[in-house]
Amino acid sequence: MKNRLTERKCKPAGCVAAHLISRIASLVAVILLCSSALAENLFVADDNSIVELTPGGVRNTFASGLNSPQNLAFDDAGNVFVANGDSIIKFTPYGVRSIFAFGLANVGSLAFDGTGNLFAGGGGDFENNTAKIYKFAPNGARSLFASGLISPSGLAFDSAGNLFVVDAGDSLAGVGCAIYKYSPSGVRSVFLSTTYLVDHSIGPSSLALDSANNIFVSDWVYERIYKFTPAGMRSTFAVGVSGSLAFGPATPKPPDFNNDGKPDFVLSNVNTRQTAVWYMNNNVHVGGGAGPTLPGGWSLANVADFNRDGHPDYLLFNSTTRATAIWYMNNNVHVGGVTGPTLRAGWNVVALADFNGDGHPDYVLYNANTRATAVWYMHNNVHVGGAAGPSIPAGWSLAGVADFNGDGHPDYLLLNASTKVTRIWYMSGVTHTTSRWGPTIVAGYEFLGAADLDGNGRPDYVLYNPITHQTAICYMDDNLHTASAVGPTLPVGWSLVAP
Repeated sequence: MKNRLTERKCKPAGCVAAHLISRIASLVAVILLCSSALAENLFVADDNSIVELTPGGVRNTFASGLNSPQNLAFDDAGNVFVANGDSIIKFTPYGVRSIFAFGLANVGSLAFDGTGNLFAGGGGDFENNTAKIYKFAPNGARSLFASGLISPSGLAFDSAGNLFVVDAGDSLAGVGCAIYKYSPSGVRSVFLSTTYLVDHSIGPSSLALDSANNIFVSDWVYERIYKFTPAGMRSTFAVGVSGSLAFGPATPKPPDFNNDGKPDFVLSNVNTRQTAVWYMNNNVHVGGGAGPTLPGGWSLANVADFNRDGHPDYLLFNSTTRATAIWYMNNNVHVGGVTGPTLRAGWNVVALADFNGDGHPDYVLYNANTRATAVWYMHNNVHVGGAAGPSIPAGWSLAGVADFNGDGHPDYLLLNASTKVTRIWYMSGVTHTTSRWGPTIVAGYEFLGAADLDGNGRPDYVLYNPITHQTAICYMDDNLHTASAVGPTLPVGWSLVAP
């Protein structure tokens, strides 16, 4: 066996090196590339764990106890799926694990199509043309999509629903590698032939497509990543790196200022106009720093990553002029700023969330007089469009926004000021689809926001007592209150702005 492996590694032109990636995956990092427009955390599946690296280089173990994970794929809700031996494991954005599929063989490549179906390549004898590509519906139902492959080590979809496949080939069987294109109905054509790959000394092991349908191909032998336009024009994108490729989800992050993967508290003092960031570990205040002081006439309205550099930014509001502004932040430091759109009379920003799925946080507006809601679609600081949302019933107000049912769409949280009862309106974009009752807020406390403090993948209620200045966390599972914990006490004169 040692001689066979040595022989394969010495023949990159025959595409044999890429063939090894499925057999020695524990030695090769699985790299989750980030879209050039969005600084997402980098996920690396290496050895028996998945490591998450923040844009600032902070390393956290996302998952452990795996069996040589080979590939990663994200669905629209931010759940990550990993090929792990003979099974596919699903992790929520905060690491909650479950088995999505099992009883497979040599699963080495994963990809989602535009409708939420998961495609998995493998399941065959790599010495013969018996490897397959399976299609899994969102409920886990499996069907056969393609067969007759040797070593499908990379899968990716373009915007039209075509599936691109790296078949790493096998020189011992006398067959080279190729990159195939499958139509949505399963018709196969050749995108890059064996002859092309051999002539250009490319040993492909994986591929990924960006939003413009450019194809990125990882060359395991020479540690390069090539970029091909949809017309097939090639350029070198990166040197000295290779592995399995995927573009991360363009999902705005919670207010995590120190990039430790945990939501933080943002405080404001209306008298001195000072701000502060409290670093949190669940309900425990573990550190923090002073933030910038706001100019006269302005207040801190909310927090989100507007320029998508991996750092939450301040949203400022001037109640006299109705103007908004964005202060770009690096942790607790103000590094720049731009003006935002001016709000119409009677309307206020009550939340920031991505309602149109473009990866940019949008303004969620509420008119307390008419009880109307609206969403302004934003691209950084620019108002690019909008839509009317549902009107809130009498006696209720729009208190916050979060994705409570984990479907990738932010939902409305309604509060009845008289009864302190909450209700969750599940949303699909700006459309109200269904509702469920939430818990009643404890007497003496006010609802301030929602964020996943305990890391179970579900946003929790953050509460505040204005008399005692005490904060509290109601841990949630969708609309159900599962437990509670006391949070830190705020200093006199300070209020909690986010989450």
